Amino acid sequence: MAAFETEMHGMIREATREIAAKYDAEYWRECVNEKEFPEEYWQDLADNGWLGVAIPEAYGGEGMGMLEMAIVIEELSRGGGQGGIIFVLTPVFGGIGIERHGTEEQKEQYLPKIANGEMRFCMGLTEPRAGTNTLNIDTHAERDGDEFVLEGQKTFISGVENADEMLLIARTAEFDRSNPTHGVSMFLVPDPAEQAGISLTPIETTVPWFEIQYQVDIDGLRVHEDRILGAEDGGLYLLFDTLNTERIGGAASALGGGLRAIDLAVDYAKDRDVFGQPIGAHQAIQHPLAEHYAKLTAAQQLTYDAAAKWDDGDDCGMEANAAKLLTSEFATEAASQAIQTHGGNGFTPEYEVYDLWQNARLTQTAPVSNEMAKNFIAEHHLGLPRSY
Repeated sequence: MAAFETEMHGMIREATREIAAKYDAEYWRECVNEKEFPEEYWQDLADNGWLGVAIPEAYGGEGMGMLEMAIVIEELSRGGGQGGIIFVLTPVFGGIGIERHGTEEQKEQYLPKIANGEMRFCMGLTEPRAGTNTLNIDTHAERDGDEFVLEGQKTFISGVENADEMLLIARTAEFDRSNPTHGVSMFLVPDPAEQAGISLTPIETTVPWFEIQYQVDIDGLRVHEDRILGAEDGGLYLLFDTLNTERIGGAASALGGGLRAIDLAVDYAKDRDVFGQPIGAHQAIQHPLAEHYAKLTAAQQLTYDAAAKWDDGDDCGMEANAAKLLTSEFATEAASQAIQTHGGNGFTPEYEVYDLWQNARLTQTAPVSNEMAKNFIAEHHLGLPRSY
C-alpha cells in the first residue's frame, strides 16, 4: 500500500485481486488466441461495481474517483492477463469523459450502461499524418442542418471491433494559427464497426491483446449534433483533460504489469534450484529485482498523486506525464529482468514474462510517446523553449 492509502483503498485492492485471481493465464491466452473479448471477466467487474468506480451513484456507479480507479487498474494488471489494459478504454474514454463534460441527457443515456457492463467504448484520435500533433488532424465534420457529415481516417484504433460507442475526434472548423486550439470537436458515434460511413482495415502487431489494431476510414458518416461531447469547436481542452486520465490509467496499468513481472521473477527465483540452492539466494538475482521494485514503488506514489490532483480539480499535467513516463520505463526494465531471471523459460508463453515485457514496452509509445511526455515537462515545468 502507498503511504496515502486508507483502509477503504486496501479493501479495493483485496476485492479486485480476488476477481483477477479467478482468471488465469490460460483464460487470457484463449481470449488472445481466439481474438475474443473477455465477456465473463468484463461482466464480473461490472457486477462487482468496478466498471462504475468513478461514476456517480446517481447514474449507477460507486461515486469514487480517479484515485480509486487507478488502484483498480493496477491490481487488475498485477493479477495477470490483459485486465488492466482493457479497463482503461471504457471507464476513461466513456465514463470519466461523459461524467465530466456531458449533458445531463448524455449522462443519463451512457453512464448507467457503462457501470453495468452493457456499453463499451473506444477512441478515434490517432491519424496517419498527424501522429501526436492533434492540431494537425485531417478528419473533418461539415454541418448539414442538425447533423454533421464526417470524412477522414484514423489509425491504430484499439477495441473498435467490440465497441458500442466511439469517441471520435474531428475538426469542425479550419485550423487558425491565431487561435490553434479552436475548431476541434468530440463526437459520440454509436456502433462504429456497423456504421455505413465507417470501414475497418485490420493492422497486425506483435503485442498480445493489441495484436489487431484497425485503420478506420470515414466516408460520409452522419452524426447528430446532440452527439457532440462538450462544446462544438471547443473540444480540444476537454480532450486534453480526458488524455490526462488516460495517462494516469495507462501508468497504473504499466505499474501493475511491472509489479507482476517482479512477483513472477521472485516466485521463480525461490523455486529454481541450481548448484544446490535457489537462484534467488544470489545477489546477482536479488539486487536487480530489488532495484526495479524500488523504482516501481516510487512511481506508484507519483501515479496516485496525479490521480488525487485530478480528483481535487487541480492541474495534474506534470504528474500525469511524469507517471506515464516513469512507469512505462520502470515496468519495461522490470519485465526484462524477469525474463533474465527465468533464463530460457522467460521466452516461453507458459511463464508469461515475455508477454509482460511486450505490454510494458508498448506503454513507452502509447498512449503518447515518452518523448512527448518529456517535451511537456521540459516546456511547462522547466521553462525551456518549445521544441515542437
